[in-house]
Amino acid sequence: MRGLTAAFLSLCLAAPAAADISAARYAEPTDRYGHGAVPGGEYGALEVTLRDGTRLLARVTGGVFEDTAPRLHDFDGDGTPEVVTVFSGDTTGAMIRIFGLQDGTLTALGNNAPIGTRHRWLAVAGIADFNGDGLDEIAYVDRPHLARRLRLVTVDASQSSLTFKEIASVGGLTNHKYGSPDIEGGVRICPDQPPVVVTASANWSRVMEARLVDGEFQIAPIGKYTDPSSLAAALSCD
Repeated sequence: MRGLTAAFLSLCLAAPAAADISAARYAEPTDRYGHGAVPGGEYGALEVTLRDGTRLLARVTGGVFEDTAPRLHDFDGDGTPEVVTVFSGDTTGAMIRIFGLQDGTLTALGNNAPIGTRHRWLAVAGIADFNGDGLDEIAYVDRPHLARRLRLVTVDASQSSLTFKEIASVGGLTNHKYGSPDIEGGVRICPDQPPVVVTASANWSRVMEARLVDGEFQIAPIGKYTDPSSLAAALSCD
């Protein structure tokens, strides 16, 4: 989806032209959205720190950032990372929204289609080039407490406004327990191997691996789930 939703309002401060983002965090915690999927995990602002120490703030209305932490990733290959966030609109539910520096200003560059209903959330698993086409994808679980569906969206950063395209999805997987402060599992990235998404089965009984093969996810159980360490161990390249 190009551009921003109408509900978005950012407060942008000018950044030095040569600066880039070195860190990001959510700021201004709030309870007005009242979902509670992540305890203390709803925020009214995103703060980034540049390499020269400058701090920039982006505030939102019409929704909140709802997440465990923002993620830094360079989608356009210019050496300057963008910031991946999860924004939940008051009436539209969660979407992935990416911020970056544009003409020296912290700007929201685009978001994928929202889930469509208030208090419906998504949990990001990780970011990698899953199909080897040179474009990075974001893997996330759509409604990890309800739909429990792993989705993969390509992020095209060839233009100033990012575009998103879903290329694969599969059901029966989750990576978050309602009320937990942590998203479990992630993406395993090892030398000379394609990326693998590590999650739990929908009922939290098994550790699951999802691989993209010929444009479709293939999933397989690789062990019993007992606690978060079960998924953490499956992220090791050893």
